[in-house]
Amino acid sequence: MATKDERLEMRLSKTDRALIEDAAKRIDESVTDFTRNAALDRAQHVLARAEVTLMPAEQFDALFASLDIADEAPELAKAFAAPRRFKRG
Repeated sequence: MATKDERLEMRLSKTDRALIEDAAKRIDESVTDFTRNAALDRAQHVLARAEVTLMPAEQFDALFASLDIADEAPELAKAFAAPRRFKRG
């Protein structure tokens, strides 16, 4: 288990503190453990959502199918036809 040597402080209203304390007590956790676990769960959820793109199945299928359809790519053709900046010697 990692050493816990960092601190994180926050300001709360009396109402919010009482709510957290009551919830922690009901599941037999310290306020620190309850708050840390809640924050870590939320952080993992946010980061997981940031790394995944969600879209309807029909949209995904259309996107995937479009990869097999060649297009003219005029800008790419123009760039390919331009003189090279660097030449191999």
